[in-house]
Amino acid sequence: MQINKEGSAAPLALAQLPMYDWPEIATATDALWGAIRDAFNQRDIRAPTMLDRSLPREQAWVSKQLLLSQTCGLPLVQTLRKQVKVLGSFEYEGIAPAGAYHSVIIARAGIDKDLASLRSKRAAINGTDSYSGCLALKCAVAPFTPGDGFFSEVLITSSHRESIRAVANGSADTAAIDCVNWQLAKHHDAAAKALDIIAHTPSRPGLPLITAGSKTQAELGLMREALASAVTGLDENTRTVTGIRSFQPLDDTAYAVIANDLRRCGDLALSPV
Repeated sequence: MQINKEGSAAPLALAQLPMYDWPEIATATDALWGAIRDAFNQRDIRAPTMLDRSLPREQAWVSKQLLLSQTCGLPLVQTLRKQVKVLGSFEYEGIAPAGAYHSVIIARAGIDKDLASLRSKRAAINGTDSYSGCLALKCAVAPFTPGDGFFSEVLITSSHRESIRAVANGSADTAAIDCVNWQLAKHHDAAAKALDIIAHTPSRPGLPLITAGSKTQAELGLMREALASAVTGLDENTRTVTGIRSFQPLDDTAYAVIANDLRRCGDLALSPV
Protein backbone atom coordinates (compact mmCIF):
# COMPACT_ATOMS: atom_id res chain seq x y z
CA MET A 1 0.00 0.00 0.00
CA GLN A 2 1.00 3.60 -0.52
CA ILE A 3 0.13 6.55 1.72
CA ASN A 4 -1.93 9.35 0.21
CA LYS A 5 -1.72 13.04 1.12
CA GLU A 6 -4.25 12.58 3.93
CA GLY A 7 -2.05 9.94 5.53
CA SER A 8 -4.33 6.96 4.84
CA ALA A 9 -3.43 3.87 2.87
CA ALA A 10 -4.29 4.02 -0.82
CA PRO A 11 -4.73 0.85 -2.91
CA LEU A 12 -1.89 0.09 -5.26
CA ALA A 13 -2.42 0.88 -8.91
CA LEU A 14 -2.55 -2.10 -11.28
CA ALA A 15 -0.65 -2.34 -14.56
CA GLN A 16 -0.54 -5.10 -17.16
CA LEU A 17 0.58 -5.36 -20.81
CA PRO A 18 -0.92 -8.79 -21.47
CA MET A 19 -1.73 -9.06 -25.16
CA TYR A 20 1.76 -9.55 -26.62
CA ASP A 21 3.59 -10.58 -23.44
CA TRP A 22 5.33 -13.69 -24.83
CA PRO A 23 7.84 -15.28 -22.42
CA GLU A 24 10.62 -14.79 -24.96
CA ILE A 25 10.22 -11.01 -24.85
CA ALA A 26 9.32 -10.61 -21.16
CA THR A 27 12.54 -8.71 -20.43
CA ALA A 28 11.77 -6.20 -23.17
CA THR A 29 8.15 -5.90 -22.02
CA ASP A 30 9.41 -5.15 -18.51
CA ALA A 31 11.75 -2.51 -19.93
CA LEU A 32 8.82 -0.99 -21.82
CA TRP A 33 6.83 -0.84 -18.60
CA GLY A 34 9.83 0.67 -16.79
CA ALA A 35 9.91 3.53 -19.29
CA ILE A 36 6.14 4.06 -19.00
CA ARG A 37 6.27 3.86 -15.18
CA ASP A 38 9.01 6.46 -15.00
CA ALA A 39 7.12 8.77 -17.37
CA PHE A 40 3.99 8.39 -15.22
CA ASN A 41 5.90 9.08 -12.02
CA GLN A 42 7.47 12.20 -13.52
CA ARG A 43 3.93 13.50 -13.97
CA ASP A 44 2.83 12.54 -10.43
CA ILE A 45 0.84 9.56 -11.68
CA ARG A 46 1.24 6.80 -9.10
CA ALA A 47 2.49 3.69 -10.91
CA PRO A 48 3.45 0.24 -9.63
CA THR A 49 7.08 -0.83 -9.83
CA MET A 50 6.33 -4.00 -11.79
CA LEU A 51 3.74 -5.34 -14.17
CA ASP A 52 1.14 -7.68 -12.69
CA ARG A 53 1.19 -11.08 -14.40
CA SER A 54 -0.87 -12.94 -11.78
CA LEU A 55 -4.37 -11.47 -12.11
CA PRO A 56 -6.39 -12.73 -15.10
CA ARG A 57 -6.51 -9.91 -17.63
CA GLU A 58 -10.32 -9.96 -17.74
CA GLN A 59 -10.37 -9.15 -14.01
CA ALA A 60 -7.73 -6.46 -14.37
CA TRP A 61 -9.69 -4.74 -17.14
CA VAL A 62 -12.61 -4.03 -14.79
CA SER A 63 -10.58 -3.34 -11.63
CA LYS A 64 -11.10 0.07 -10.02
CA GLN A 65 -7.33 0.09 -9.42
CA LEU A 66 -6.51 -0.29 -13.12
CA LEU A 67 -3.86 2.16 -14.25
CA LEU A 68 -2.92 0.60 -17.58
CA SER A 69 -3.71 -2.50 -19.57
CA GLN A 70 -4.15 -3.55 -23.17
CA THR A 71 -7.34 -5.18 -24.38
CA CYS A 72 -8.91 -6.33 -27.65
CA GLY A 73 -11.28 -4.18 -29.65
CA LEU A 74 -14.07 -6.75 -29.44
CA PRO A 75 -14.46 -6.89 -25.63
CA LEU A 76 -14.02 -3.12 -25.65
CA VAL A 77 -17.13 -2.58 -27.80
CA GLN A 78 -19.05 -5.49 -26.30
CA THR A 79 -18.69 -4.94 -22.55
CA LEU A 80 -15.87 -2.63 -21.48
CA ARG A 81 -16.72 0.70 -23.10
CA LYS A 82 -18.74 1.95 -20.12
CA GLN A 83 -16.20 0.69 -17.57
CA VAL A 84 -12.85 1.88 -18.96
CA LYS A 85 -11.31 4.82 -20.78
CA VAL A 86 -9.26 4.36 -23.95
CA LEU A 87 -5.85 6.04 -24.02
CA GLY A 88 -4.69 5.01 -27.50
CA SER A 89 -2.64 2.29 -29.13
CA PHE A 90 0.97 1.45 -29.87
CA GLU A 91 2.22 1.66 -33.44
CA TYR A 92 4.29 -1.34 -34.56
CA GLU A 93 7.13 -1.65 -37.02
CA GLY A 94 6.11 -2.75 -40.51
CA ILE A 95 2.35 -2.51 -39.94
CA ALA A 96 0.50 0.08 -41.99
CA PRO A 97 -1.29 2.34 -41.60
CA ALA A 98 0.43 3.51 -38.42
CA GLY A 99 -1.51 2.54 -35.30
CA ALA A 100 -3.57 -0.10 -37.10
CA TYR A 101 -3.39 -3.87 -37.19
CA HIS A 102 -4.94 -6.72 -39.13
CA SER A 103 -5.11 -10.48 -39.07
CA VAL A 104 -3.29 -12.90 -41.32
CA ILE A 105 -5.22 -16.01 -42.29
CA ILE A 106 -2.83 -18.92 -42.28
CA ALA A 107 -2.73 -22.51 -43.50
CA ARG A 108 -0.10 -25.20 -43.82
CA ALA A 109 2.26 -24.80 -46.73
CA GLY A 110 0.82 -26.27 -49.92
CA ILE A 111 -2.86 -25.55 -49.19
CA ASP A 112 -4.70 -23.66 -51.94
CA LYS A 113 -4.13 -19.93 -51.50
CA ASP A 114 -7.71 -18.62 -51.44
CA LEU A 115 -10.41 -18.31 -48.80
CA ALA A 116 -13.06 -20.21 -50.75
CA SER A 117 -10.89 -23.34 -50.66
CA LEU A 118 -11.17 -23.37 -46.86
CA ARG A 119 -14.85 -24.33 -46.91
CA SER A 120 -15.47 -27.49 -44.83
CA LYS A 121 -11.94 -27.31 -43.40
CA ARG A 122 -11.21 -27.09 -39.65
CA ALA A 123 -10.52 -23.69 -38.10
CA ALA A 124 -8.69 -22.79 -34.89
CA ILE A 125 -9.69 -19.67 -32.95
CA ASN A 126 -8.09 -18.30 -29.82
CA GLY A 127 -11.49 -17.45 -28.32
CA THR A 128 -14.98 -16.29 -29.22
CA ASP A 129 -14.25 -12.92 -27.58
CA SER A 130 -11.33 -12.18 -29.91
CA TYR A 131 -11.63 -9.73 -32.78
CA SER A 132 -8.47 -10.77 -34.61
CA GLY A 133 -8.87 -14.51 -34.09
CA CYS A 134 -12.64 -14.93 -34.41
CA LEU A 135 -14.73 -11.95 -35.55
CA ALA A 136 -12.21 -10.99 -38.25
CA LEU A 137 -12.34 -14.58 -39.51
CA LYS A 138 -16.15 -14.50 -39.56
CA CYS A 139 -16.09 -11.31 -41.62
CA ALA A 140 -13.51 -12.78 -43.99
CA VAL A 141 -15.56 -15.88 -44.83
CA ALA A 142 -18.99 -14.19 -44.71
CA PRO A 143 -19.14 -13.73 -48.52
CA PHE A 144 -18.69 -17.49 -48.99
CA THR A 145 -21.28 -18.85 -46.55
CA PRO A 146 -25.09 -18.83 -46.77
CA GLY A 147 -25.31 -18.80 -42.97
CA ASP A 148 -25.17 -22.49 -42.12
CA GLY A 149 -21.50 -22.47 -41.18
CA PHE A 150 -18.37 -22.34 -43.30
CA PHE A 151 -15.94 -24.67 -41.50
CA SER A 152 -16.55 -28.30 -40.59
CA GLU A 153 -15.21 -27.80 -37.07
CA VAL A 154 -13.87 -25.03 -34.83
CA LEU A 155 -11.18 -25.65 -32.24
CA ILE A 156 -10.82 -23.10 -29.42
CA THR A 157 -7.14 -22.92 -28.46
CA SER A 158 -7.02 -20.04 -25.89
CA SER A 159 -4.22 -18.10 -27.64
CA HIS A 160 -2.93 -17.06 -31.05
CA ARG A 161 0.25 -19.00 -30.40
CA GLU A 162 -1.68 -22.20 -29.76
CA SER A 163 -3.78 -21.60 -32.88
CA ILE A 164 -0.56 -21.36 -34.90
CA ARG A 165 0.64 -24.61 -33.37
CA ALA A 166 -2.72 -26.31 -34.01
CA VAL A 167 -2.54 -25.50 -37.72
CA ALA A 168 1.11 -26.55 -37.91
CA ASN A 169 0.52 -29.91 -36.22
CA GLY A 170 -2.60 -30.73 -38.23
CA SER A 171 -5.20 -30.32 -35.47
CA ALA A 172 -6.73 -27.54 -37.58
CA ASP A 173 -6.41 -26.37 -41.16
CA THR A 174 -6.55 -22.61 -40.79
CA ALA A 175 -6.66 -19.73 -38.31
CA ALA A 176 -6.75 -15.95 -38.23
CA ILE A 177 -3.78 -14.54 -36.33
CA ASP A 178 -3.19 -10.99 -35.08
CA CYS A 179 -0.36 -9.63 -37.22
CA VAL A 180 1.81 -8.64 -34.23
CA ASN A 181 1.51 -12.14 -32.78
CA TRP A 182 2.37 -13.49 -36.23
CA GLN A 183 5.56 -11.45 -36.25
CA LEU A 184 6.40 -12.78 -32.78
CA ALA A 185 5.74 -16.33 -33.92
CA LYS A 186 8.05 -15.96 -36.90
CA HIS A 187 10.83 -14.94 -34.52
CA HIS A 188 10.15 -17.26 -31.58
CA ASP A 189 8.12 -20.33 -32.61
CA ALA A 190 9.27 -22.92 -35.14
CA ALA A 191 5.64 -23.84 -35.87
CA ALA A 192 5.27 -20.68 -37.96
CA LYS A 193 7.85 -21.97 -40.45
CA ALA A 194 5.43 -24.65 -41.65
CA LEU A 195 2.69 -22.13 -42.46
CA ASP A 196 1.79 -19.74 -45.24
CA ILE A 197 -0.39 -16.62 -45.29
CA ILE A 198 -3.34 -17.05 -47.62
CA ALA A 199 -5.18 -13.75 -46.91
CA HIS A 200 -5.08 -10.52 -44.92
CA THR A 201 -8.11 -9.00 -43.23
CA PRO A 202 -8.83 -5.24 -43.46
CA SER A 203 -6.94 -2.89 -41.13
CA ARG A 204 -8.54 -1.96 -37.84
CA PRO A 205 -7.37 0.30 -34.97
CA GLY A 206 -4.57 -1.26 -32.93
CA LEU A 207 -5.27 -2.95 -29.61
CA PRO A 208 -6.53 -0.30 -27.20
CA LEU A 209 -4.54 0.73 -24.15
CA ILE A 210 -7.07 1.32 -21.39
CA THR A 211 -7.33 2.72 -17.88
CA ALA A 212 -10.06 2.79 -15.23
CA GLY A 213 -13.25 4.56 -16.22
CA SER A 214 -12.96 6.93 -13.26
CA LYS A 215 -10.02 8.82 -14.78
CA THR A 216 -10.67 12.48 -15.60
CA GLN A 217 -9.92 14.13 -18.92
CA ALA A 218 -6.97 15.89 -17.31
CA GLU A 219 -5.58 12.57 -16.07
CA LEU A 220 -6.09 11.00 -19.49
CA GLY A 221 -4.18 13.85 -21.09
CA LEU A 222 -1.24 13.38 -18.74
CA MET A 223 -1.24 9.63 -19.30
CA ARG A 224 -1.25 10.02 -23.08
CA GLU A 225 1.58 12.50 -22.83
CA ALA A 226 3.54 10.08 -20.65
CA LEU A 227 2.96 7.14 -23.01
CA ALA A 228 4.16 9.13 -26.01
CA SER A 229 7.25 10.28 -24.12
CA ALA A 230 8.05 6.79 -22.86
CA VAL A 231 7.87 5.20 -26.29
CA THR A 232 9.92 7.98 -27.88
CA GLY A 233 12.66 7.37 -25.32
CA LEU A 234 12.83 3.57 -25.57
CA ASP A 235 16.27 2.06 -25.97
CA GLU A 236 16.89 0.47 -29.36
CA ASN A 237 16.87 -3.13 -28.08
CA THR A 238 13.45 -2.74 -26.42
CA ARG A 239 12.14 -1.01 -29.53
CA THR A 240 13.44 -3.81 -31.76
CA VAL A 241 12.24 -6.72 -29.61
CA THR A 242 8.74 -5.35 -28.97
CA GLY A 243 8.37 -3.81 -32.43
CA ILE A 244 6.85 -0.67 -30.91
CA ARG A 245 7.64 2.53 -32.77
CA SER A 246 5.30 5.16 -31.34
CA PHE A 247 2.08 5.81 -29.44
CA GLN A 248 -1.12 7.06 -31.04
CA PRO A 249 -3.69 8.77 -28.78
CA LEU A 250 -7.24 7.53 -29.38
CA ASP A 251 -10.58 7.36 -27.63
CA ASP A 252 -13.30 4.73 -27.87
CA THR A 253 -14.91 6.32 -30.93
CA ALA A 254 -12.00 5.01 -33.01
CA TYR A 255 -13.32 1.49 -32.44
CA ALA A 256 -16.77 2.09 -33.94
CA VAL A 257 -15.60 0.16 -37.01
CA ILE A 258 -15.27 -2.96 -34.83
CA ALA A 259 -18.77 -2.42 -33.47
CA ASN A 260 -19.96 -2.28 -37.09
CA ASP A 261 -18.16 -5.55 -37.86
CA LEU A 262 -19.86 -7.11 -34.84
CA ARG A 263 -23.28 -6.02 -36.11
CA ARG A 264 -22.54 -7.37 -39.60
CA CYS A 265 -20.89 -10.68 -38.76
CA GLY A 266 -21.25 -11.36 -35.06
CA ASP A 267 -24.10 -13.83 -35.45
CA LEU A 268 -22.44 -15.77 -38.28
CA ALA A 269 -21.87 -19.43 -37.43
CA LEU A 270 -18.31 -20.49 -38.21
CA SER A 271 -19.24 -24.17 -38.20
CA PRO A 272 -22.44 -26.26 -38.34
CA VAL A 273 -24.05 -26.99 -35.00
